[in-house]
Amino acid sequence: MIIKRLFDILLSLTLIILLLPLMLIIAVAIELEVPGAPIYVSERVGQNWKRFKFYKFRSMRPQADKELGLLSNRNSYVDVYVDPEIIYLPSKLYDVKLYSDNYKVCEFDYLQETAKRMNSCFIKVDNDPRITKLGKFLRKTSLDELPQLFNILKGDMSFVGNRPLSVAEAELLTSNKLAQRFDCPAGLTGLWQIQKNKDNMTPEMRRNFDIEYAQNQSLLLDIKIILSTIIQVVKRNNE
Repeated sequence: MIIKRLFDILLSLTLIILLLPLMLIIAVAIELEVPGAPIYVSERVGQNWKRFKFYKFRSMRPQADKELGLLSNRNSYVDVYVDPEIIYLPSKLYDVKLYSDNYKVCEFDYLQETAKRMNSCFIKVDNDPRITKLGKFLRKTSLDELPQLFNILKGDMSFVGNRPLSVAEAELLTSNKLAQRFDCPAGLTGLWQIQKNKDNMTPEMRRNFDIEYAQNQSLLLDIKIILSTIIQVVKRNNE
């Protein structure tokens, strides 16, 4: 949508110019608290499965990704993303064989391994010890998201859309229904983020909101989401 893209360019450029001094101060503060690159860069998947470099202010200790495995037992998403039929599989599947060009495997083992892979891709740790003191403030105020203005200006993202996913997560959403969430731009904010119960949503609920937005995206809906997001951020900062 041409109007949406023009809006993204004009607003992101304006905000970058206005907020550049603040972003420089945040970058210096991050490095002073815990030395390391102030910008966290990761590969994400956006509209039409396009991969891009995703920017955020670093809110964790450097090399925090390498510590993730040590926190797997505190993952609040364990078994949430995996269908119970995959976790509790009937033993008769041991008799069903799946064949490939190079190997064969019983269906039971294949699905169990799929379940483990899915759970390892979705990790949310409450009171994550890797987050710095400044990082907690940046997350609460959403200031850690400011570098994504450059993603928006480049065209990787839009102000409104579906949150960009990690490559591992995107690779699991390939069915015809789930893949619809990639029919719209990756967004700084989106439909599920403005829901009152967003903090208690299951991943399935979030995916359904992503699909709903992709199917019903419009300029009017984008305006509603932007206004609701601003109201929520203001309320959260006043708590």
